[in-house]
Amino acid sequence: MNEYTIAVFLSLSLVFILDIYVGTFLFKRGKFWWLIAITILAQTIVDNYLNGRWLANNGIVINYDPRQFSGILIWHTPLENYFFGIGLVWLNVIVYEVLRGKVNTILFK
Repeated sequence: MNEYTIAVFLSLSLVFILDIYVGTFLFKRGKFWWLIAITILAQTIVDNYLNGRWLANNGIVINYDPRQFSGILIWHTPLENYFFGIGLVWLNVIVYEVLRGKVNTILFK
C-alpha cells in the first residue's frame, strides 16, 4: 500500500470512530446513505470531468502517478478519491450535528 491509500482509509476510520464517539451514529440513518449516494454520483461526474484524458493532456489537471495510489481507477478517478469524498462529507455532517445540538442547548434550555 502507498501513503495516499493508507491516509485515506485511516482518515475514514477516524471519522467512523468520531461518529460513534460523539453519538451521532450517522451510519445508522437511511438519509445519511442517500447523502453518500448523491456524493458519489456528484464526485463521479466532477472528478471524471476534471481527470479526463483530454483535460489532463492539456495541462489543466495533472495525471495521477500510479505509484501513489492503489492503481484502481473508476474511469479516470482513483478509487481512493471516492473514500476521501465520503470522509469529507461525513465529517461535515458530524460537525453540523454537533454544533446544531450545542446551539439548541444554549438557546432553548
